[in-house]
Amino acid sequence: MKDGTLHLRHRFELTPEWQQDIIDGLGNKLIDNKYLIHDGRVATGFSLFLQVMPGLSVLLMDVIYHIDVAFTKMPSVESLYLMYFDLNEGFSTRIVEGEGQKVRYSSNIGMGFIDSDTQTTLIPLPGERYYSLRIFASKQLVNSIVGEVTLFFNAHVDSASRLILNELKNRPFNTPSYELLLKGVALRVLTITLNRVRELETSDHKLSNKDFTGVLETVNHLTGDLLMEFPGLEALAEMAGMSISKYKILFSKIMKNSPQRFFTNAKLSLAKNLLQNGSFASIKDIALELGYEKPGHFASVYKKNFGHLPSDVFVKKISV
Repeated sequence: MKDGTLHLRHRFELTPEWQQDIIDGLGNKLIDNKYLIHDGRVATGFSLFLQVMPGLSVLLMDVIYHIDVAFTKMPSVESLYLMYFDLNEGFSTRIVEGEGQKVRYSSNIGMGFIDSDTQTTLIPLPGERYYSLRIFASKQLVNSIVGEVTLFFNAHVDSASRLILNELKNRPFNTPSYELLLKGVALRVLTITLNRVRELETSDHKLSNKDFTGVLETVNHLTGDLLMEFPGLEALAEMAGMSISKYKILFSKIMKNSPQRFFTNAKLSLAKNLLQNGSFASIKDIALELGYEKPGHFASVYKKNFGHLPSDVFVKKISV
């Protein structure tokens, strides 16, 4: 965490009182116990918290932070499961702490299902739009639907949830029906997520906290240096403390992708940022920076992933 970072500690709960710690730290006001409108000093944008039904609440954040801010979620007083869905383009940093372990990773994997007892820290990237939906559900409610839950996981946002959330993302929040729309979105996304949880719970390969942490350490390694070559399954499995076969299965379950495909996608996301930020004189320079010795191969891989060539989005560095 950088020096000078505004560090806010809070707890998620089912009722709106938990927001006071955030409000005090940011110096803003809460409107109708629901809306937090940022005034531009620390951030611009808004957040909206709603109680959907007994045992279920939702928080929507659409914010651009202007300074370095870290949000540490302390264990909740209530017995909850927390679900988050991030649709921001950039890489946010998360720090997960539990059972004497602490793992820091930066990625754009976007979705998580965790126990409210787990302490996590979120560090959004300043200057980039941070769009996130959070669902807080009582353990009693979730367990009554899917049975006792024994795992938590992080993954990419599934296509069905992403489609629903993108529809919401394109709606102005100050329309009369927005709150009703948000409640409906929360219920639809919750249904999809609980089906995902049920699938994992009945799998032959359940995820213990130790397994999850092991895989997460390899995610941190892969995203920590996207300029390196893929380190290989044997090295990653050893880092995670498991066999190659078990590692491949669990990584795919958590990340919804193979380790190599995940690494390639993350590298190409970085490539997209480098192409558009005007810091390079040529596409060849970017290809070499990312470890592609042949620009033609880089262009082919990039097009296969994004559907267009690097030259379609390239912003050339302006010589001074």
